Amino acid sequence: MLKEKHAASANVESPYVLRRVLHDSERRYLTCEAQGIAYRYIASEELPMKLIERAIQEAVTLGQLRNASVDGQLFEVLVEALLDDRSFEFPGSESEMIYPSGSLVC
Repeated sequence: MLKEKHAASANVESPYVLRRVLHDSERRYLTCEAQGIAYRYIASEELPMKLIERAIQEAVTLGQLRNASVDGQLFEVLVEALLDDRSFEFPGSESEMIYPSGSLVC
C-alpha cells in the first residue's frame, strides 16, 4: 500500500503533505467542533489557506474579546464573512498575527 501511495504521489511536485497544527492559543479559543471544521477546510483544500488562516485569526480575536471559545457555527459565520468580503476584520484587531500561530508539519 505504501508503494501505491508513493507511485500515486510521483506525479506531484513533492511527496510530502503539509498539515496545519493549531497552536495552544488557537485551541484555547476554538471549541472542538470549530477546530474540526478548520481542519476539515484545511484537509479538503476547498478554501484558500490564507482565508482559513484569517478565519482562525479572527476567531481567536473574537474569543479573546469575549473571553470565551468560538463554536463551530460562529466559526462558519466568520468563514462566510471572509468569503463575502476579504477585508472583513473585527474593529481593534490587526491583520497580522498577534499571537503565535500554528505550525505546518510534513
